[in-house]
Parts: sequence; structure tokens; C-alpha cells
Amino acid sequence: MTSKFFFSVVTILNLINVFGQEKIWIKQAKISEVIAFEKEINPKAKFLSQNVSLSKDYYPLADKYQVTDPVIVRREPLEYLPVYAEYFYTPADSILRLASYDWEKGRYDNFFDKQKMWKEENKKLDIYDNEYKRIKKVLLNQLGSPISTDTTAKTVNSDRGKYFTRNTLWETEDVHAELNMIFESMTYRIRFTIYWKK
Repeated sequence: MTSKFFFSVVTILNLINVFGQEKIWIKQAKISEVIAFEKEINPKAKFLSQNVSLSKDYYPLADKYQVTDPVIVRREPLEYLPVYAEYFYTPADSILRLASYDWEKGRYDNFFDKQKMWKEENKKLDIYDNEYKRIKKVLLNQLGSPISTDTTAKTVNSDRGKYFTRNTLWETEDVHAELNMIFESMTYRIRFTIYWKK
């Protein structure tokens, strides 16, 4: 009886941890609150250190809010892709300005190591599309209805050939949030970005 109870408790804790991998932070706060949130999801959270710069195309408020290198946490996959959560904040006040979640294999791996992985991922559009749909459901529960969304993957032609993309956009007076998928020769990724305008 005791071993069954112990097994049940361990199973429940593992399920909580697994489903916690899809938790997404959507409010502006101090970076200490966000770190506590990540440690609550996984007390053994894997924090990474990377130099990451933001372009004005990616973060239009880059001139107004000069942020530090992000706090980065790598979460294990729920279905297929690991999640890299990146939290950018202004150092003077420790306020979170932008958060980015990247569902991507080997995000910070060496370029040469990625080449074999890219060849394998090239055959998995359906998997990425299903991951996109699953993540979008989570975001719809948190953010409500978007102002625009692609119902299916779109084909885009570029210099390197055709690739696939999907986008969903939420926009309010205070917040810009976007979910997109890129499925092309050297980028296989789903990304959710949210930033606060004030």
C-alpha cells in the first residue's frame, strides 16, 4: 500500500513538472519574480548564459529600454521540442521588458553540429505544425482572442527556396504578443514573443 501511494505521488509530481513546461509568463514584473516562477516550475531549472542582442526590428523599443543579456532557462520537451525561455530586463530597475519562448532543437548549439539535425527536421513539418497548434491553445487560454491568426501554414518563396510559416498576433494598448513558426532550411522553430509598451 505504501509503495503504491509513493508511486502515485511521484507520478503526480512528474506530471505537474511536465505540464509546467508549457507555463508562459505574460505579466510585466521584476526579474526576481520571473526567476522564482521558473524555479517553481522546476527547482532544478537549467539556467544558461548567452550574449543575445536585440534588433529594433525584433524589439521596437530597444532604443527606449536598453536591456541586459537575458535570463535564459532551458525546459525539457512536453511533446517534441525543448523550450528556451529568455527574459530581457532593464538593469537599473530590474523590470521585465520582453520575454521570448523558443521551441527549438539545439538553439545554442554549434552551427556545424546543427547541420545534421536540420536535415532530419526538414521532414517533420506535421510535427511542428501540431506543436504550433498545441502552444497556440495554451496562449489563447492566457491571452484571449488574437487580432489575427493563420489557420494553416503558409508557403513563402525566398532566395534559399520555399519555406513555411504561421503567425498569430495579439495587440493591445499595453502589450504586443506574437506566436510564429518558421520551417525552413536552417531554422526550424516556434517562437512566442511578448513585450510591454510602457
